[in-house]
Amino acid sequence: MELYYKDLISEDASLEKLVDNLMLVVQGAEEFAQAAGANLPSQSRQEITNRLARLKESCRRIKNHTVATAQAADKTLREYPYSSVGFGFAFGLLLGVLLLKKR
Repeated sequence: MELYYKDLISEDASLEKLVDNLMLVVQGAEEFAQAAGANLPSQSRQEITNRLARLKESCRRIKNHTVATAQAADKTLREYPYSSVGFGFAFGLLLGVLLLKKR
């Protein structure tokens, strides 16, 4: 028996949307740097451009890594649903015991 839960995570809270928003911020920063770059020396403009390119690439890698991790977790949970629930229960129980000992 397999259960499929669509929209388990809302669109507003998804990590993919967060990365997309970060890319929009990077694009805005790039436009700002181009507008402000008219008054900067060539070397400074090139450095800003290089850093923005690295930031864009980092955002793409984060997005790809996030999607791959989510797909792997989904596959594992679908293959071993009862083991996953048991592991989650055991982890929660252990965490609860550890937190109670600290008090």
